[in-house]
Amino acid sequence: MQGRFPRKFLDDLPILPKLLLIPAIPFVSLMLFSMMTYLDVQNFIQGEERLTHLYLLQKTAAQYVRTIADLETAFLGYVISEDDRYRERFQEGRKSVMTMDQQLEIQLPAQHARFEDIRALVTKSYVEKEALLQTMQQGNRADAVRYVREGRSREVMREVRKWMEWFDQEQHDLQQQELSRLSYDRTWTRFLILGGGLVTLTLVILALALIAHSIATPLTALSKVVGSTASQTIPSIPVFDRKDEIGELTTVMKKMSLQIRKDLAEVQQSEATLKKLNVHLSASEAKYRGLVDHAPLGIFMTKGIRVTFSNRYNQQLAGLDPESAVDPEAFRQRMHPEDRDRVVTMFAEAVAAGRPCEIIFRLLQEDGSIRTVLSQRVPIMEFDSPDVVYVGFNIDITTLDNLQLQLRRAEKLATLGQVAAGIAHELRNPLVGIGSTAKVLLDDFESGDPKRNEIEVILSETRRLDRIVSQIVDYARPRRPAPTGIDLNRLADEVAKMLRLRLEEKHLTIKVTISPMISEFIADRDLLRQVLLNIVDNAIDATPKGGPPIEIIGHELFREERPGLVIQVKDAGVGIPPELLPSVFQPFVTSGKKHGTGLGLAICQNIIESHEGNIFVTSEVGKGTIVGIWLPLEQKTALERV
Repeated sequence: MQGRFPRKFLDDLPILPKLLLIPAIPFVSLMLFSMMTYLDVQNFIQGEERLTHLYLLQKTAAQYVRTIADLETAFLGYVISEDDRYRERFQEGRKSVMTMDQQLEIQLPAQHARFEDIRALVTKSYVEKEALLQTMQQGNRADAVRYVREGRSREVMREVRKWMEWFDQEQHDLQQQELSRLSYDRTWTRFLILGGGLVTLTLVILALALIAHSIATPLTALSKVVGSTASQTIPSIPVFDRKDEIGELTTVMKKMSLQIRKDLAEVQQSEATLKKLNVHLSASEAKYRGLVDHAPLGIFMTKGIRVTFSNRYNQQLAGLDPESAVDPEAFRQRMHPEDRDRVVTMFAEAVAAGRPCEIIFRLLQEDGSIRTVLSQRVPIMEFDSPDVVYVGFNIDITTLDNLQLQLRRAEKLATLGQVAAGIAHELRNPLVGIGSTAKVLLDDFESGDPKRNEIEVILSETRRLDRIVSQIVDYARPRRPAPTGIDLNRLADEVAKMLRLRLEEKHLTIKVTISPMISEFIADRDLLRQVLLNIVDNAIDATPKGGPPIEIIGHELFREERPGLVIQVKDAGVGIPPELLPSVFQPFVTSGKKHGTGLGLAICQNIIESHEGNIFVTSEVGKGTIVGIWLPLEQKTALERV
């Protein structure tokens, strides 16, 4: 009964008084050792202050000696060179010596009689030097020179250095004494800290043992009860006969366990209902997500003008990887530079007004081709955001745009074909007559006759007119391709040989880089050679004399899962102005060429489109032009076309 009483009293005592009562002994011990440590630290700090004072005193003395040496140097320099700068240095140094002299007088103890002797000696030396400097200013330099030669100036420095050596030794001894005292104080402080900490830790452990016995024991028993209960079952909490917080806790937990059992039954019933709802919700979400991701048009959302969502097809339109996570804003960076500012401005105005917006713009692909997109954007309401939210739909109208373009070109070609036929009929017969007559007349004149040159001009212009008529007919009535096997490397060499004189005239070369994957393909050899001849000839015209090589590059490129190749002709010429670039494939459009009719690229476009390919141009003024051609690797035969 007597052994149970103190334990019962400790169990019934509330936890806060219990924690405050038991640690009293370690607290008193900690306070006692803290006071002893504080006093020892104060002694340590005072020792460091004394060391600092010795260091500053020694530093001032060393600077004092250096200043005296600088004064001696300035005096000697003035005596030797009579340069006023040395005199000014002497006067400034004298002031510094007087200042440090006063500092040393304050810092040095009164018993330093040797310093008083040095002060008197230095003062006497400076008085003599001042007098000598004044006599030099009056024109008498002999006394100062004699003073220097007799070495009287060096005597002062020897005495100062002797005093400095004695002073350094004395300060060194004092520093050693202070360091020994600091070492003792440091050792005693460590002993107090470690010993006091060990004693305090022991008392704390004893106090915590009493707390653990009173608090942890019932908690351990409670934990065993809870841990031994199955995971799916609410445990039955025992109530301990205690008047502290643990006893009250077990009483409350007992009531809570009963209430939880009741609530758990209700939750299990609700959970079964929620699972059914989640199954339906997941199926609906997957269905609508699949519709958005695989819809045959680009779907996106914006908050303000900032793109926040873009589906797979929208990334495909921009030439981005639909399988990888891409910043939705990257779509805007793929817009054609000529359209980007216009699209952003129009959409920003629509967002500001909160109205729908419909825009047509172009997208640049990695291979240089262009897609035309119709974008329709409709505002929707979002109550938790101040920004207007838009849902947009991007539709690829490239095919429709191309069909319209082809229809317009077909109409032009039909009209031009009729005109070309009339031109060929009306002009070629007179041209033949003019040429024949000019040849007859040419034989009637001697080689030195001036009129012979005029007739040769008539013949030359007649042939030029005949070539123009032939180009117009070729553009209006293009020849149907006759596909055969082509070695692209050999074709590029043929083009280089045919233009050899033009290249040599401008000191240019052609660099050919063809991928071995597309070294052979199917196309009309003569027509394709005509295209390369025209494009490379234009590049020679644009490149300055002696400029970089003209590059012909070929590599494989799939387009819409159809195998094909890209041929690029790059030059470092003058480039094409931006305002002229969209119309370079129109007939009779030239970019500053000295010769030509402006039908070359238009004929090239007809030839490439007859091969089911396309041709495009990118250029920057002052940097050069790239003409790209995409062709399928295989062509339909004439029978297949029919």
